[in-house]
Parts: sequence; C-alpha cells; structure tokens
Amino acid sequence: MTKFCAEPQYPTYLETIGKTPLVKVDRMLPEEAKHATVLVKLEMQNPGGSIKDRIALNMIESAERSGKLKPGMTVVEGTSGNTGIGIAMVCAAKGYKCIIIMPQVPAMLERVMIIRQFGGHVHLTAAGKGIKGVLEQYEKLIASAPDNYFGTAQFTNLDNPDAHIKTTGPEIWEATKGRVDYFVHGIGTGGCIRGTGEYLKRLKPSVKVIAIEPTEARVHIGAPPKPHPIVGIGAGIVTHFLGLEGKPVENEAPLPGIIDEWAHASGDECVAFAKRAAELEGIMCGPSAGAALKVATDIASRPEAKGKTIVVILASHGIRYTAHPLWAEVKKEAAAALPAPPNMDKDIELVQARLS
Repeated sequence: MTKFCAEPQYPTYLETIGKTPLVKVDRMLPEEAKHATVLVKLEMQNPGGSIKDRIALNMIESAERSGKLKPGMTVVEGTSGNTGIGIAMVCAAKGYKCIIIMPQVPAMLERVMIIRQFGGHVHLTAAGKGIKGVLEQYEKLIASAPDNYFGTAQFTNLDNPDAHIKTTGPEIWEATKGRVDYFVHGIGTGGCIRGTGEYLKRLKPSVKVIAIEPTEARVHIGAPPKPHPIVGIGAGIVTHFLGLEGKPVENEAPLPGIIDEWAHASGDECVAFAKRAAELEGIMCGPSAGAALKVATDIASRPEAKGKTIVVILASHGIRYTAHPLWAEVKKEAAAALPAPPNMDKDIELVQARLS
C-alpha cells in the first residue's frame, strides 16, 4: 500500500526576508580585540540584498492591512538607494507600481539599474540639494495626487522601527541566547538602531547601543554635514526615531534607554575595513558595514570588552557598490587587464595578464 506524505509547503519569495545568519569574525581582528566575541549579522542575505527589505515589507503590508495602500495605487519613497530597492522588489512581487526618488550622484548607479530591473520608476533630484531635495520632491509628488500615491515615508513611518522590534531584535536575542552586550549600527533613518536597540534593552537593560555616523557628517552631535562616501548612513539630517525633534544632542550626551555612545568612522576607514572583511573573512560587505566593523573593532579592543559579545549589522553586499571608491583599485586593475576590444591574435603569448 502506497503511503503519501503530507503536501509540501513552500514559502513565497517575500517570506524569505529576515532570519539572516549571525556569524563570528576573528581573522580580521587585531590581537587586542580577540578577548571579545564579535558577531556580524549578514543582512546582505535578504533576497533584495540588504537590511532594508525588512522595512519595505513591513511598511507596505502594514499599509495594506490599514487600508492606506489600495490596489492600483503607486508606492513612492525617497531614499539613498537600498530602501528603494526593497520597495521596488516588494512592489514587483505584489503587483504595485512604484516611484523611487534618489539624488543624482554616481553612487546611485547600481541602485537605479536594480530598481529599473524590478520595473520601478526612478526620479533623480539635484545632487547639491542632498536628501533634503529628495524629500522635497517626495512631498510634492504625494501632494499632487494623494488618491493615487502612497508614500512609505521611511524617515518617519513607525512601521520602520517596528520591523526591527518584530524581527531583527528577536533574531539577535535568539541567536545569542541573550548573551549580547553591545549592539553596533550606523544611523541611516534610525529605524534599525531604535527598533533593535529597544527590543534588546527591554530584555537586557545593560546592553550598550552604539550609534555610528560618518566622521565627516556627525550631525547628531551638532557638527555640520559635509560630503562623505559612506552610502546608507549620514544623510545629513537628525533622524526622527531617536526622539530628538530635529535637534542634535549636546556634548555627545547619551540618550537614556536608546543610545549609549555616539561613534564615527571616516570614508577611508569604511573602505579599509570592508576590504579587510573580504580579504580575511570572505565576507563582502558595503561601506556602512565597513564603518560598523571599524567601530566594533575599536570597542572590542577596549579592556572592558573582555569576555563580552558585540553584535554588528552588516547592512548590504559589497557587490552593490562598484561605483564606490571601495572598488576603485580593482576596477582600475581589471580595466587595464581586459582591453576592449580584446586582442584576438592567436599567435600571442597564452597568458596575457596576471593580477595579484
């Protein structure tokens, strides 16, 4: 008699968002940092390639449940890139049109291409106006036809930090069995550091939350914003979710129950540490992850970090930044080794280039 197993259950593509691995790094750490445990959460393993998939899904599905987002409406977001990719991916899977607004700068190259490949529309704003120009166009577009457009509003939408309260925080807690002492992340919208930090501190108040800004744009402690290459953090505005009402803190004061320390990394440091992760750990990550690894290494090197566990968010994959200085050296090398058109002469030396 033939026995049949239960009908197999398969997830949808969007159900693969989250549950990313938390892994230990060691080879890239200096000896003085190895008395601590440094764990990195591999958010590039989300299906859209970054941590922003989490908030894209949560913001859209929450709007669907509330009735704010209806069939036939177009989803709109203003972004420096990865949230736009997440929105475009979720919209493609659910059948919505989307318009993603970004600054017209070279670092957006891959983001524009990926969003367009998902079928999304892209509006590029004047580079000199930065994120403020992006948000200005976002507001104008929504206001022009409020019945047609739904804005996900990642910088103010509470479904952003809520995504991390529901997923990122619990995943870290479960993976570490509660043995987490530091949580290190950069400030983009502020949603991840607020939501994840809030969840971890609720269960273990002694957890220290370390917020990272670019050295060139430490607006949360009152420094003026300057151009920097750490894509994804340091938008040049004080973020909404930290309760600062648009005003920076004084004297780098911690925010009780939210932020314990304001850290920073430079553009050169983000590149150096992202390269170290690739070359010594086999982990290819983006610029903001390089900045987070730099700060995590500094924390791990402190005497008081002995025996402690430091959790770091690696927000996105390095392959998404080939227009970034992170890739400048190898791009130049590859371009020299791969002439276009290629030399098709069959009588030349067999090996034409050796890169090392």
